[in-house]
Amino acid sequence: MISVIRQMKTVLGAAVLLSSLAHVQVASAVGTDAGVTVSNRATVNYTVGTVAQAPIESSPTGNSNPGVGNGANTTFVVDNRINLNVTELSGNATVVSPGQTGVVTAFTVSNTGNATQGYQLSASNLVGGAVFGNTDNADVSIPLLVFVDNPGAGGTAGVYDAAFDTAANVDTLAEDGSVVVFIVANVPLTATNGQFSNVRLQARAAVPGTNGATLEAETAGADTAGIDIVFGDTGRDATATADDQYSVQSAALTITKASTVISDPFNGTTDQKAITGAVIEYVVSIANTGTVSAGSIQLSDTLDATLTFATGQYNGGLADVEIQVGAAPATYCVAESGADSNGDGCNRAGQTLNVNPTASITVAATQTATVRFRATIN
Repeated sequence: MISVIRQMKTVLGAAVLLSSLAHVQVASAVGTDAGVTVSNRATVNYTVGTVAQAPIESSPTGNSNPGVGNGANTTFVVDNRINLNVTELSGNATVVSPGQTGVVTAFTVSNTGNATQGYQLSASNLVGGAVFGNTDNADVSIPLLVFVDNPGAGGTAGVYDAAFDTAANVDTLAEDGSVVVFIVANVPLTATNGQFSNVRLQARAAVPGTNGATLEAETAGADTAGIDIVFGDTGRDATATADDQYSVQSAALTITKASTVISDPFNGTTDQKAITGAVIEYVVSIANTGTVSAGSIQLSDTLDATLTFATGQYNGGLADVEIQVGAAPATYCVAESGADSNGDGCNRAGQTLNVNPTASITVAATQTATVRFRATIN
């Protein structure tokens, strides 16, 4: 009897084979769907003497009695590992101008967890910090609005469309899925050329089907029999963010005005003096030191009461005002007193000269426009 027991111990020590047999599901530990039931049992084969014995199988609680097994499987349920990413989409700043409304930055929110997930979205202005190498030094107007891309409704994928992209949170997003999210803002009219406004999109995991209203809560304590919630993202807070930037590029106009005595009644055009009857030429220079063009430029200039507007001074006596932008050929207009009867955009209302030519004055970046007109000293 003792010999048989020793032989059994030796055989068991050498021949116990643990294998995944009936009802086994093979899957990667990362990425297996939450809620999947993983089931397996271990089987022990052995001999006594030279006689093969009936195999024994494990039970959920284990069984150490040789030759006994109830054939049940060991099972557990895969828990919900929440993981997510938010990434900036364009790879560069969004160029905007002062006063521009509905300016858009775009992000991708990705569900890298193992279950369908919802997300609560929010946007904020950053204070300081650099994005694309540019330090934040301005804010876009609040509130910042967040919208989820909805190309299935009729819009273009990845392009903000106010008619279709109306959801402010992600209701449901399948595992391994992603969705484009937009921040929509307004640029203050007071923004200036060269300013940068950095913004941040935040996504927080929410219970699917709650439209972002109910945030996920991590399961506390030991593993339960149900589907537990585990925050598996980098910060272990079920939250991810990414930053983007609005770059203000604007025309920056400066205006200077100079006067020159053209002639006087006694000296003509040689050593002329600013005396009664002298003709004075005014040159108004409009320089654009910004990075984009300035268009539809209008000029008004009110003459002192000691002056009388001089007509017929340019273009062979046919025009009252000369306009030149950069090195382009000059253009001319007639500044009638009262209504602009010839429709060229120039007129005078009392002592005020208005220059708003139909061929709109546009000054490109680094260009200068000049407006010339003359008056006589009373």
